[in-house]
Amino acid sequence: MHVGTARTNDPAAPEIVPSAHCVKRFRERMPVRAPGTEEVARALLAALEAAHVVAWPPAWAVSDRPAELWAVSDDLAFPLARTGRPGRWLAVTCLRRG
Repeated sequence: MHVGTARTNDPAAPEIVPSAHCVKRFRERMPVRAPGTEEVARALLAALEAAHVVAWPPAWAVSDRPAELWAVSDDLAFPLARTGRPGRWLAVTCLRRG
């Protein structure tokens, strides 16, 4: 499921594409209840574009898999994985504080 590409101002990760698992987790963890993918795609891409790209996860983001980069906001964290395209990263899941 491709919902679009988030564009960031960060030179390390100028493009972030959410995986299907990330879309599912975002829908479960955020108050997006409209049917279909349009509203969740818009909210998810906006969250990724507003996040800061960092090398370390926040202390509250528990994950069993290490990630090279993270897209992090106040309440959300997205572990990022490299793709075959330079500058494009895959958001593999969505973690929420609390």
